[in-house]
Amino acid sequence: MRIAELGRACGVSTPTIKYYIREGLLPPGRLTSSNQARYTEDHVHRLRLIRALLELGGLSVAKVRAIVAVLDGESDLSCRGRGAARLDALEVLAAPAPQGGPLAILSADPRTLALVYALAERRSWHAPADGPAFARVVEILDTLGELDQHHFADRIDAYAAAAEQAAAADAELLHSSSSGTGPAERLVVAAVLGDQLLSALRRLARTSATTG
Repeated sequence: MRIAELGRACGVSTPTIKYYIREGLLPPGRLTSSNQARYTEDHVHRLRLIRALLELGGLSVAKVRAIVAVLDGESDLSCRGRGAARLDALEVLAAPAPQGGPLAILSADPRTLALVYALAERRSWHAPADGPAFARVVEILDTLGELDQHHFADRIDAYAAAAEQAAAADAELLHSSSSGTGPAERLVVAAVLGDQLLSALRRLARTSATTG
């Protein structure tokens, strides 16, 4: 298909497709002349993934570029190892980083740190304490405390139990053979759009509870 057909298939304008190609998000088509290229169903799938990560997932162009580079095996991150190491790299890329950056954990309230350490120990979670997921939880709880919203911390185990159920569903999808996509892409989709789905379902359940 030509670029206009690709755009119609995905609801994306030709200038936007060309921008994605320039930014390294979408591979170029196969040249058939000096100013014409052909695109395949693989381009359709990748373009839909890019739109989902940017528009629904809220990721930056730079982050999506890094993700698709790992998916394509073109990044140094994927060269450190295969399989698990590659998935670990994608997990880090897809996760929201703490606003304070890598040093955010050092400025955290010691009481919040103790609370999250205790939670991880109770639930036998083995995520590294210096990793972005741990730091993000600490940062959010610190902010809630500053807003005098301590009831979130009081109910942290209820939130953790719900998170474990969602993580179990993610793990089941990751190892599923029913999808036509590979485990690396399934991980990205679960980490980005799965989080959005969980948030939307939570709002739906909350709305149903208040109006029922």
